[in-house]
Amino acid sequence: MMVNAGRILILLFLLFSDLSLASNQSEKENIIIIAGDNWCPINCGEDDALQGYMIDIARLALKDSGYIVKYREVPWPRAIAMGREGEIHAIVGAFEDDAPGFKYPRNPLLVMSSNSLFTRIENFWRYEGFDSFEKIKLGAVKSYDYGEDLNSYIEANRGNASRINQMAGDNVVERNVKSLLRSRIDVMVESAPVFWYTANKMGAESLLQEVGMVSAAEPCYITFSPNVPGIDKVIAAFDQGVEKLYRNGTLKTLGAAYGLPVSVQPKIQLSNE
Repeated sequence: MMVNAGRILILLFLLFSDLSLASNQSEKENIIIIAGDNWCPINCGEDDALQGYMIDIARLALKDSGYIVKYREVPWPRAIAMGREGEIHAIVGAFEDDAPGFKYPRNPLLVMSSNSLFTRIENFWRYEGFDSFEKIKLGAVKSYDYGEDLNSYIEANRGNASRINQMAGDNVVERNVKSLLRSRIDVMVESAPVFWYTANKMGAESLLQEVGMVSAAEPCYITFSPNVPGIDKVIAAFDQGVEKLYRNGTLKTLGAAYGLPVSVQPKIQLSNE
């Protein structure tokens, strides 16, 4: 999965070239803070030139309403806690069960499974139901939502080092891939676009394979804090902006530039439907 950095930068320059400079006070009032952990290409590093597909969409969707998006990279549990406390406006890369009580916009930005399974190319293991997990050590990320069934399996085996290894902190996807390559785990659970982006960046794509999926694809969102005053106005602006980006083809263009397959890009529900 290759990211076309030049294409993305040109697109963003053209789309933001008409954005006038606001006064310091006005800019402060209109800043929208979105946080998440590094889950590239969905959302990448805070200091990266390209901060990710969903972050670019948020910037473009909200700019016509005068909002300026600031992205913060923090561990996922911390991002959820900050959103719940109203310290930030939104979290990025959330499935519906990730953040109960948050305010979800009309449309997801992707539809994908959070629990595809991957192993080394020489491993003949295949997922054939939960009994097949008894034969392997699974690598996962602490506090990620993998769906009810897999969440229950991880919780039941949390103290069993021969069955589960959970990463926490920063760069968890890359660290899990390294553990997989070094045979410290046998199988890794992750969303396919994120896994293959990371494997490609590490030059390890040819050494790995996908071997199953625990559950079907689900909608994935930028979702908004329930405890920020005026957040409904921001969500309405976001919905309107996403619809515009869908109509003018920008969503499709950004998805292709970030190497996201058409299969994970949802049809947007328009306001007149």
